[in-house]
Amino acid sequence: MTDAASSKVDTSAKSSNAHKYTVIAGLSVAHEVPAALGSLMVITYFRDRFNMPIEMIGLFGLPLIISGLKWVWAPMVDRIGSDRFGRRLSWIVPSAVMVALLYIVMGLIQPSLERIYLIVGLFMVIKIFFSLYEIAADAYVIENLRDEEKGAGSGAYWFGKEVGQVIGLAVLLYIADVYGWMACFFSAAGLFMLTNLIALTRKEQPVRPRPENHQAKLWTYVKEPVNRRVLLLVFVFAFAVQIPSAIIGPFLNDKGFSLVQIGVTVGVAAGVGAALSLAIASFTIRRVGIKRMAIIVAVFGLLALPPFLWLTQTDSPTLLVVLAIIFWGSLMTAPIRMTFYAARLQWTGRDQAGTDLTLQQCAWFFGYAATLAVSGFVASLLGWTAVFILNGVLVTAVMLAFILLHDCLCEETAKLHNPDPEKAFA
Repeated sequence: MTDAASSKVDTSAKSSNAHKYTVIAGLSVAHEVPAALGSLMVITYFRDRFNMPIEMIGLFGLPLIISGLKWVWAPMVDRIGSDRFGRRLSWIVPSAVMVALLYIVMGLIQPSLERIYLIVGLFMVIKIFFSLYEIAADAYVIENLRDEEKGAGSGAYWFGKEVGQVIGLAVLLYIADVYGWMACFFSAAGLFMLTNLIALTRKEQPVRPRPENHQAKLWTYVKEPVNRRVLLLVFVFAFAVQIPSAIIGPFLNDKGFSLVQIGVTVGVAAGVGAALSLAIASFTIRRVGIKRMAIIVAVFGLLALPPFLWLTQTDSPTLLVVLAIIFWGSLMTAPIRMTFYAARLQWTGRDQAGTDLTLQQCAWFFGYAATLAVSGFVASLLGWTAVFILNGVLVTAVMLAFILLHDCLCEETAKLHNPDPEKAFA
């Protein structure tokens, strides 16, 4: 091959990879808008508008139970789909349409504490369709990344999540505060559909042919001891790292900040901090590897805690100070979840990617639901300082466990899945 031809192939490959990462980031943005809306924005809205008791935060963890049960229909998503349209797009498109329609229905409900159970119930219905979307989108990521691309792919995925957080908090909280509940959910429906359109711009890679007579089965994954250890680690990890997401809105509301101010501080400051650190982390993880990256982010993550402890003891912090603290906290901690997600991609096979990664996601959602249930009571009984100290201790412990277990989990799952690089998809 001539130098000119080789250069043309390299340019084409780089362009294809950039498009691939863009699609993954776009799906992640679309994924995060409903997640931020249901578990962060609405909690903050009810706390601000109706003085919702802090103990009631746990109610909004109930829809996460639906997400935790999506393993029931994950094999169906793995088995069924149109090869012509795209095995994963066959589920992504119709489920996204249903989620958007149900957001419109949600916008027509007049919110109040008396209707909180109706609203939580509708969120549970939304979660059924959204879980179908998640299964297919997560499988799309696994099936379209080579092993050597999983670090960069994880960076694109988590960058998209942070952009989605900005939209789900800063944008939607502003709309809710200025234009009302209906406008917020109508906007959410439109944003969700718009960010999903990017998936239609790239032809989906065909699913690798499965071994003869293979069918996606829950037992195929759960029967392996190494996979059960992965599920336990995912649950504990989610319980530890999701505590700030569960309580930051009510915490800032108790400090006297409005919905728009909370949206700006959590959405924009956290989003900018995370985007910056994820860009650095995505570059670094490809050079040092996942385990060394975990050690680095564990050390830097500890630096996020002191400013938040100071903030819990301050009665009237200025918005500028809170912006700086949220930015700093996000800058130090955002790569923790990205690094763990990159490891999870390594621990997941392609033969039934939707089912396997869904079981991990179920463990994650159960961990997050437990966080929502526990953190509100801890804050009510012991105060906000105790919540942040608990978060720091748990994150340190789970990162230590992750670092110690990483190598053996990679070895055992590699033997289990026996990946063949020659058959990996570009």
